[in-house]
Amino acid sequence: LYPCAQRTHILSNSMDGTIRSWDIRPFVTGKRYDKSFLGSTHNAEKGLLKCSWSADGKMVSGGSADRMVRVWDELTAEELYLLPGHTGCVNSVVFHPKENVIASGSSDKSIFVGELS
Repeated sequence: LYPCAQRTHILSNSMDGTIRSWDIRPFVTGKRYDKSFLGSTHNAEKGLLKCSWSADGKMVSGGSADRMVRVWDELTAEELYLLPGHTGCVNSVVFHPKENVIASGSSDKSIFVGELS
């Protein structure tokens, strides 16, 4: 689970291949489930695959067993980037707090850092 900067929503990376946004504000009327970001996969390892929000809250990213890093537009849930390179399951993805930079860590024991346009 990963909270957004405003502490109003959290992300969860599910075994069904979705990263989901949940509303955690108190006294919410209606559903807590907000939206899904599709494409993240899991494998037989069933490891914890972390997900994160960009500092400005405009993008969402998450780890995936298919060795890819995916970045989605938070508003539309459209996939913006599909970043290859790892040879193992991507376990962790994090955005830089101020720059348009993303870092990912994998079970292949590598860390990749890249700039997003």
